[in-house]
Amino acid sequence: MKKLMLFAWIVFCTSVTFGADMAETAQRDTDRIIKMLEEHADGGASGEPIAWQWNWFLGPILEQCRENPTDIWLEPTEKVLNTLLDKMAVGPDGYKGFIGPYIYNTEEYWCDVHVSDAILLSHALSFAMVIHDHPELKEKYGKSAERFLATAKRDLIEKWNKRGTFIEDGPFGGYSEWNRFCKPNDMENWFELKTARPNDVPMPALPFNKAMDMAECMLQIYYITKEPEYKAQAEKVFNRAKAGMNPFQGGYTWNYWEPVAPRDIIAKENGRFDLSHWVGTHPYRDYQEGEVRKIIFAYDMGVTYTESDIRRLVHTNLKFMWNGDREKPEWANSNSKLPGYQKAPPSTAYPTTAGTVWEALSRFDATVAYLAKKESSLPQDAKDAFRRKYAPDALVEEFLWMQGIGESDGQMEAIVIPSVVPAGEKTMLLSKADTPRTPAEIYVRPLKGSEMTLLTTLSQGDGVQMYYSWDGKINGVRTPGEYVIIWKYRNGERAYPVTLK
Repeated sequence: MKKLMLFAWIVFCTSVTFGADMAETAQRDTDRIIKMLEEHADGGASGEPIAWQWNWFLGPILEQCRENPTDIWLEPTEKVLNTLLDKMAVGPDGYKGFIGPYIYNTEEYWCDVHVSDAILLSHALSFAMVIHDHPELKEKYGKSAERFLATAKRDLIEKWNKRGTFIEDGPFGGYSEWNRFCKPNDMENWFELKTARPNDVPMPALPFNKAMDMAECMLQIYYITKEPEYKAQAEKVFNRAKAGMNPFQGGYTWNYWEPVAPRDIIAKENGRFDLSHWVGTHPYRDYQEGEVRKIIFAYDMGVTYTESDIRRLVHTNLKFMWNGDREKPEWANSNSKLPGYQKAPPSTAYPTTAGTVWEALSRFDATVAYLAKKESSLPQDAKDAFRRKYAPDALVEEFLWMQGIGESDGQMEAIVIPSVVPAGEKTMLLSKADTPRTPAEIYVRPLKGSEMTLLTTLSQGDGVQMYYSWDGKINGVRTPGEYVIIWKYRNGERAYPVTLK
């Protein structure tokens, strides 16, 4: 694996070479990848690891295809993508995927996972978008582009929807891990497990980065086909991701994972509860850097995010994360301004425990562009910086339930699961803070009203989940309608919508 990662880094470095030898560079880099695929029947790493490995190979090459849509780059890239897709194996229900070792239990189980499909097919869809944008290329590359699109529609979106892994909760959406497995190399006999993780941890919802990988592909499909169901489903995923973002001191902090479905909340003895996954900011910079890229793509597609959201991300990167030194920049993660923040120690296994410049923001800010060495990304007219690339006329407003809500003061989680509550059922109001805090007051008010009612006051130690099971009654009466739950603590607020059926 170390040799493979070194090889990936070499490809990454060499594939951004410019000049007279561009054609030679393109051919060399893509030939290396094809050789790698041919030497390993399963495409090298398989299962989830294939996504992280081949993403590094494909990213720089697809960037060149977008910037230089000529045969020099398109021909070898087309060959690479077709060769890679040929490695997809057939699962138990006839759908294809990059089936391989389950990352949390590689010795015992193989599985098909969302992230492998989504990351790799996103590159294929990027190729299809280039061909879509250049009709003169369709005669030569149209067949491959059609294959990439059809594969993404069937063996990505349709597959994971049909398998029941999409979670829908009113305006929000996400995905859960799949609970079907097979023994290594035995893809004809699949079985169901409630958990395959160590210590019997249940199968949780996917973290935000993986759910957004799926949503990014949906928006790519929508861009090419204009079929509205793909945009609508993607919007629910991005809505849930944004709802988890914590407005703080003019910027944003957010968690790697938060519960998306009631099954993520596990009942314990003595009325206690637990979650199926840890909650907190991911210590490795690559995660939020990738999420920011997907957020900007959603912004450019006219989905979920406002100009204010992008400005908050710029503020986060420059005011929370950067040391302010243009010549010797140093970085911290996005939660560095929260009280009690401790910088993750250097790691030889993951040498990415500090933050980094969010390169995808380069076009929005000259300082970010300078730090990312992407000053060519700045538009000639500053007024065009926030112009949405793919939906310039889109009107995206702030969530109605967020309007009038103040900033938080370190609260890292505040959600209602589920946000759409059937008649006669309860919902869970969850919150967590990794900072010193006073007791939290939890209020409810109508979505289109101002009268607030105190539901409860809860005390909490640092970094501890608070659970409050609510039956939907306000002053003893349950009235169906749309409401907002508001957490007030210290000098801050968080909010989340709830609909009582």
